[in-house]
Amino acid sequence: MHNRRFMNVLLILFLSASNSTPIFASASVVPKLSDSIQRSAIQPSVTINGINFSFQDELPTLIEGKTFVPTQIFEHPDIQADITKFIDNPYPHVFISHFNGALSIYPDKSDYMFSDYNEDIEDSDVWINWKSPTPYLSGSDIMVPLRAIAERIGISVDWDVATRTAIITTDDDFRAELESPEEWEDWLGMKPIEMDDPSGEAITEQELTEFAILSGLPVLDSRIIDKYTAVLLHIEEEDGVESLTLKYVDRLKNGSLDWSMDLGMGDDGDDVQVKRSGQLVSVGMFDQGLKKQFSHFEVSYKVHDKRVTHTYDISGKQGMFFDIPEGVTSGEITFFGKNGYSFGTYFW
Repeated sequence: MHNRRFMNVLLILFLSASNSTPIFASASVVPKLSDSIQRSAIQPSVTINGINFSFQDELPTLIEGKTFVPTQIFEHPDIQADITKFIDNPYPHVFISHFNGALSIYPDKSDYMFSDYNEDIEDSDVWINWKSPTPYLSGSDIMVPLRAIAERIGISVDWDVATRTAIITTDDDFRAELESPEEWEDWLGMKPIEMDDPSGEAITEQELTEFAILSGLPVLDSRIIDKYTAVLLHIEEEDGVESLTLKYVDRLKNGSLDWSMDLGMGDDGDDVQVKRSGQLVSVGMFDQGLKKQFSHFEVSYKVHDKRVTHTYDISGKQGMFFDIPEGVTSGEITFFGKNGYSFGTYFW
């Protein structure tokens, strides 16, 4: 079961790494966040198998008679749904994966995509209308209609009018599919810390260096991107062919570091490789590129319609990172080697 969870997480991370609309959402259904939502002033309670659930950040609320909860609740050990949130994405959304199926949910969108893992058909992905108030963004989570989500993944929900309590109940068949509480806690600990979580320790240069050494990778350069994310530039060999790869590292909830995703680099000619990822550009050389004995390279790009040029020393190095300003998406690079040789390419 864990292998399937890992594959789902890796897939959705790959799809959401881009700033473009995800492949399962056409341009005509791009979500538009509402300006305001009328909510009940009286908050409901939620119990799971008879025990009151304690909400950490966003609290449950009633909207038009429907109980809305943060997606966090579905990670409870008695439910064990894997929650992957993309709140800072240009198109905020959440991916809920469970052994019964997976849901892709966008705030203020009238429908959601459901993948039924129990259907023995090639394409089980369907768009389903909420037929109720739609999910909405609140703080660091997306508030969703409890009953609609719960019933999709095989959970019963009842409502106690007198106490305003949503009662979640799982049956024996459902519980038989779950991991032990200890295994589930270990699984949650292996997930990356979310960017807005202030409780984790920031990645340090020393820690990143030690992690690379223990991993046994030939690292050419490294960079800490933010508090919980770093990237290593390293050499990867497949079928006798070497290439440069960006290997991203995350701080996990259990405090350790681990790989998150790889980004391969194509050959730009003359065995020189250049790749832009956000505001970080990677440069590397192989075979003929190394034989040219490049000593330095010049980078040229425009900032506010003004041409800017920087020179970087690469003598004795096989690869390195350099930064470009916010808003710059392309530029030219010229490498200078022995005997007056030069080679030009670009990044984009």
